[in-house]
Amino acid sequence: MAAVWRRLALAGRPGPWARFTAAAAAAAARPELRARLRDGRVGMWMRSLVADYREACKEIVVGARDNPWKASLYCLLLGGAATCAYYNPSEKSFQESLLESSNQLLVLSPLVRNCHADRHIQKLVTIKTQGRLRHVSLGVFSLMYTAPYDPDTSIYGAHCEYLRPRWSDFPDRILDLGFLGKWWVLVSKMKDWDINDDEFAHLPAELRTVTPQNLHSAENERLFELKFQPIILREEDMQEGEAS
Repeated sequence: MAAVWRRLALAGRPGPWARFTAAAAAAAARPELRARLRDGRVGMWMRSLVADYREACKEIVVGARDNPWKASLYCLLLGGAATCAYYNPSEKSFQESLLESSNQLLVLSPLVRNCHADRHIQKLVTIKTQGRLRHVSLGVFSLMYTAPYDPDTSIYGAHCEYLRPRWSDFPDRILDLGFLGKWWVLVSKMKDWDINDDEFAHLPAELRTVTPQNLHSAENERLFELKFQPIILREEDMQEGEAS
């Protein structure tokens, strides 16, 4: 063992006893460092910060115990805001929804497409192609709006501050509202996207609108089952047919 220590000493490495004494000295000096940190400015600031947070938490618990309905309302509002922020749609989700809606209309004939949905999708695709589509996130919901120029445009009107759109005109530039993972204007425009209302323009007004009661009425069910029943000819019907 002495030979091993001698080799370590010749190699310039501390032996086990030297390492033990160094660790003991560091442990002895550690309480002094802790005391300086505790009594210094940083330690006092940390203690006051922890005390403030402790008192605030106590007040929250006492207030929730005294007014449970108010605390429940606050928790509900905070939970709702957190849920809305979590499901707040991004610009990528709008691009995906727009592409999916465009593909749905693309597989249909122009004679079958819903004209309102087709015009809205064509408008959005045109704005996107021109580079004027913008997205802004407001935490709990998002907005898609149109800009007057592409950001890479170098003409005078795109950079002059006196020609920029006014904030009062911003509501007219909004294209869609994103909330709870959906783009609501796009969803409403794509309702009945495979039904062309112009095909039924020649029908009377009472036949242009079909309600669920018309589709699931007992009279329709009776007429549907009646066509499968055999035709029974009475003798009077046969005589009437022969006479005619």
